[in-house]
Amino acid sequence: MPLKPDGSMRRRPGRPPKKEAGDTKAELVEAALRLFAQKGYTGTSIRAIAREVGLSESVLYAHFASKQDIFDAAVARLGPQGLVTGLESLDPALADRDPAAYLRALVTHILDAWDSPSGRLFISLMVRDGLVHSAAMGDTIMRSMGETATLFQNWIDAGRIPADLGGPIDLAWALFGPIGQARLLWLHADATPEDRRAARDRALRHTELFIRAVFRERREPPTGDPEGRDHS
Repeated sequence: MPLKPDGSMRRRPGRPPKKEAGDTKAELVEAALRLFAQKGYTGTSIRAIAREVGLSESVLYAHFASKQDIFDAAVARLGPQGLVTGLESLDPALADRDPAAYLRALVTHILDAWDSPSGRLFISLMVRDGLVHSAAMGDTIMRSMGETATLFQNWIDAGRIPADLGGPIDLAWALFGPIGQARLLWLHADATPEDRRAARDRALRHTELFIRAVFRERREPPTGDPEGRDHS
């Protein structure tokens, strides 16, 4: 069986065993990202992606209809929609119980995805090929901000955030805009360990600043008076 450049074994062309089918899509996306980063999106062929993981083109087409579909899968996993994935993976009860803890968990989830090898390859590809400025990427970012804004609207309605502080979409941008900038600057394919630590540190510090600035503390009434009235 032929070897990959790293010494691991390539699969022979053909459909993989059923037990491996769940991983095939992920393998193809990872292979495509590596090739996109090396040769650019337009310079990478479907055949090259299939060969990278030792599959035939027919097997690739059983999972993806086109090269664009593979790219879209990468965007869904590693792009701005990672915000939505994070929302879906966290306990919704935590958002009601402890908004600050929820945001910390959400930001950590996003940073873990963005700081993965494939996440860093992805952002370098987006910048290299100018795709970060595309209308499609802009639409994806706006949808992600819109879905995240629902969180802030709920917290405003519950009195956890002052209603006059800003609209929910503005609050979403205020939190995640600087975090996205940290990704562009320090979580790319050539990032050093120091760069990556800087990105995480700045993103988490910004999150704490945002929490202190935005959330209204719940004040417990004095003991003995459930209404918190002063009887002096």
